[in-house]
Amino acid sequence: MAVSVKVKPGRSLGSSRGDITIYDFANSSKRNARARKSYSRVAVEKGDDEEAMEDETVATATVRALPPPEEEQVQYADYHIDIWHSIAEHIRPEDVARFALICRKTAEVTQSAKFWHALYRRWYDGDLDGQLPRRLQLENMWRLRGLRACTIRALFYMYRPFIHRIAAAPFNDPHRVAGRRLLFCWCTKGKSGWRYYFKLRTRFGAGSRVARSARMQQAREESLEYMQDTYANAEEGCQILIVVTDTAHLLPQYGAEQQLYVKSLTQTLASGMSMTKYKVRLQIANYCGRVVDELVFVPVRQTRVLDWWNPEYYREDPTIDGGEGKAEEEGVEDGDESAGFWDD
Repeated sequence: MAVSVKVKPGRSLGSSRGDITIYDFANSSKRNARARKSYSRVAVEKGDDEEAMEDETVATATVRALPPPEEEQVQYADYHIDIWHSIAEHIRPEDVARFALICRKTAEVTQSAKFWHALYRRWYDGDLDGQLPRRLQLENMWRLRGLRACTIRALFYMYRPFIHRIAAAPFNDPHRVAGRRLLFCWCTKGKSGWRYYFKLRTRFGAGSRVARSARMQQAREESLEYMQDTYANAEEGCQILIVVTDTAHLLPQYGAEQQLYVKSLTQTLASGMSMTKYKVRLQIANYCGRVVDELVFVPVRQTRVLDWWNPEYYREDPTIDGGEGKAEEEGVEDGDESAGFWDD
């Protein structure tokens, strides 16, 4: 039986789809709307270059056409330093830091001996002169060395807002001792129980005025600048952490070459105790942050932090020289006996 097959003209039954290569298709003799790949590539490259050149020309023309922006004119008032000295005579002691941050000249004013002399004399009270330590009395404030620290300390005896600030916050936040270096510790035994002391110091900012003064004190070069250093203060950045407990604890002994820091301090209620007894956990770490010791005090009656400007700070620290600490130790309560002292 014969089968008739209709074949469309232009088609070949002997060829298949796989016999046509890409080369044959791209370079076929039959013309169509699509250009050859070789020609299209050259055209695209030429078109990109021409467009890039046109964009660059337009951008250059635009930049040249735009006028240069005018800088905003800012006017500054540059007052003479004598004017700032006159203004400084009317600021309050608690506003000294804000005043120093206004400009460089106000910072220079607060670093001068004239400023601290005027601040001391403005709030000096002759009736309280007998209560002041010998170094803070009026006849001894003519010395320039350490004038800033002495004025600040004297204000906590004579300036009432500072006095009320200490009286209103006897139990300040003890957690702020974290990150400070541990200088030494000691303990005393009295009628109120065992009192453990930890003297700490903060790190000074690199290049600060306080840091420069500290380096000068360590060098101990007897020069005119050394004798007139108003920022000189051996207790700058120091604090004393006091922990009062009913039980005795053994203080660890560390080598003098070790640099130890307070990593953390936690204070919680002691289990099974009343609401007035606490548990204090003090972690001591090295300069790498690795915990080398952990001190646990329980039960704790009281935890206090004394800053270097606090009058009680110098009554509690037995290492302060110059006879000033000995004169103030007459007011220490309970007749404490020193024990367990170590120094780094």
